[in-house]
Amino acid sequence: GFVMAALAVLGVGGGAVWLYDIVGAPGYGDLPQQLRIAASDEARANRLSQEEAEARMPAPDLPPEVSPDYLELMERLRATVADRPDDVRGLALLVRNEAALGNLSAAHEAQAQLIAAKGEDATATDYGLLADLMVSAAGGYVSTDADAALRAALDRNPLEPRARYYLGLFLMQVDRPDGAFRTWDALLKETGPA
Repeated sequence: GFVMAALAVLGVGGGAVWLYDIVGAPGYGDLPQQLRIAASDEARANRLSQEEAEARMPAPDLPPEVSPDYLELMERLRATVADRPDDVRGLALLVRNEAALGNLSAAHEAQAQLIAAKGEDATATDYGLLADLMVSAAGGYVSTDADAALRAALDRNPLEPRARYYLGLFLMQVDRPDGAFRTWDALLKETGPA
């Protein structure tokens, strides 16, 4: 009995040390909650702008299946929208087609222009799409500008799903996994599996 108990204690203790060596952080002390929150606040304060985040990304390549006729139509659409900057339907078409070409910077710029043209009629979905395009253009990074678009979407509709998803991503990027978990958990419970 005593030998078995001693072996069990040694086995559990050795297993705990082995597990800590694999998943733990040997040599590092505990990081109190106050310091973790301060680090998160600093990460929020030092976020890159959209322009800075996109500057780190490689230039997008055109999808290989794009025809010269389509590119010519895109040039005409861009010219038409430039001549009629308040044309909501033209802007929406430009957003969709720039995104389809992988030109996400131009897509989010057109979406911002669309939101300005809509004025007070701009919806949470409009701002959610703006944030989505910005985050995608920055390779998954939630810039200060994308964060502002997320907040504008959530101000209009606190349940806007795309904005809530990207808010969770933002919280992960500023070292607040607790907030990200709560955001994503609530979103998943409300929307169900995809």
